[in-house]
Amino acid sequence: MDILIASGILSFLIWIAVLIYHIRRQDCSDTDRLLWVVVLCTLNILGAILYFFLAPPSEDCQILTEQELKDKFNKGT
Repeated sequence: MDILIASGILSFLIWIAVLIYHIRRQDCSDTDRLLWVVVLCTLNILGAILYFFLAPPSEDCQILTEQELKDKFNKGT
């Protein structure tokens, strides 16, 4: 039983990490970002696994800082 709980917690943490990583990526269009968020939220851990295999790799993987993310969200762009 402990193994099931531990694997559930681990899969949840992986899912959250993938979701945050994708939202902070700068090299995706808004449409791609929204589509992957829907896939990740709908399929949970299966969506995270699909993301690793199907998401386009970024050549200059730039992650937004928290302040840049807030500024972008507040501007609505």
